Amino acid sequence: MGHRARLGISKIALAVGLVAVVAVAGIAIYMTSAPSGSTTAQQSTTSLSSTGAGLVMGISPAMPLVAPGQTQNYSLIQLSSLAGAVIQETLSMRASAPTGISIVLNKTSVSLADNPQSVEFQVKADPGVSPGNYRVAISVSSPSIRPLNQTFNVEVVPVLVIIQGLAFHPQNITVSRGTPISWINLDSNIGCCDPGSHNVVFLSGADGSSPTLKRLDSWSYTFGAAGTVEYYCSIHPYMKGQVTVTG
Repeated sequence: MGHRARLGISKIALAVGLVAVVAVAGIAIYMTSAPSGSTTAQQSTTSLSSTGAGLVMGISPAMPLVAPGQTQNYSLIQLSSLAGAVIQETLSMRASAPTGISIVLNKTSVSLADNPQSVEFQVKADPGVSPGNYRVAISVSSPSIRPLNQTFNVEVVPVLVIIQGLAFHPQNITVSRGTPISWINLDSNIGCCDPGSHNVVFLSGADGSSPTLKRLDSWSYTFGAAGTVEYYCSIHPYMKGQVTVTG
């Protein structure tokens, strides 16, 4: 009886051992087939805002992205007066930025006769500027109103792909191994039932995908191996792109 019990225990131990071996092997296979790279997802912060002197100023998005040598036009300043405040003067606006970054306002004076007011601005990065965060400022004032300042960061990324108009811009890019690539979605409200969300799904050369990117959401991926990677948007499958990774 004791011999049979020991035999039964031995069979159970053997079965447990085989399960453990299979599990370890499965983990090893998964690790060797996992994509070679790293990802970073960034949800958009709708805006930053400052209040003072009867004014409210908001910046959207809170941290615009731009690549060296690029000019981006998706940024917006919103000005409004506080409830009960009446501002009849024309407001002067100016921007300041560190070397290598330029902020170009499409208006330098604003009247709040029509409240609120939106002011678009361009973010430019010189071709030789280094990737990183750069602190910039917008100032609004008038002869009788003390300046209202809003500071925010512009992030310079090594490579930026714009998702807009149901397409990737540029569609084909070449980068060195280890260079982060960022995608940012600028689409919204495509037709009656499409909010304009997109994603990035690798088809060949790598496995992986971004989260769903709403307007102004961004996602970055760094390829750790050379090769050609094709990708598309699974929400709009006709949107396709390609990355060639060298070195």
